[in-house]
Formats: sequence, C-alpha cells, structure tokens
Amino acid sequence: MSMFNITEIRQNASKIIAHVLKTKEPVVILQRSKPVAYIVEAQTYKDIQEKLKKAEHYEKVITTRNSLQRLARLRSEMKKQPDSTPLIRRLREGDARRDE
Repeated sequence: MSMFNITEIRQNASKIIAHVLKTKEPVVILQRSKPVAYIVEAQTYKDIQEKLKKAEHYEKVITTRNSLQRLARLRSEMKKQPDSTPLIRRLREGDARRDE
C-alpha cells in the first residue's frame, strides 16, 4: 500500500489516482506522518459498502434468531397456567368462591 502526504497529493493528484486505478490498491494520505484518509478505486468502495450491508443484515438475522431461540426456551420452561375464564366469570357474577 502506497503512502503520500497531503503536499504530494496536491502536486500529483492525477498521477496518484492513476496509480490507484492501475494497482487496484488503496493509497494512504498522511498528515504529519499520521494516516488521515484513503484513496480507493470506486468499484472497490462499492464492493466494501455492499459487504458491509450484508454483514449488518447477517448480524440482524443472527440477533433475531438468538432472540427467538431464547423465547422458545423460556416458553418451554414456563408452567402451564390454569384457565382463568371460569374465575373471571364467577367474579363478574359476584361469586368469588373457587370450585376445587
């Protein structure tokens, strides 16, 4: 991977871009000896963005699958509750006694 400082970019921008297009490799732009940006070929950038979208979608799918698995596990661990309909009916009618 090639590295150029900002002054070199200003002076040789077209040559540096031609280098990127020819080699298909990114160029690092340095400012005070620290990387501040990259120049990449447009198709490479599009490919990276597409892979990022797929990775984000995959992450959402995995998260959803794990949540559904946890929910299914919790449901299987739950005890079946008695039907509350008869109790509610008796309470509405004013009879709070329980038929055992």
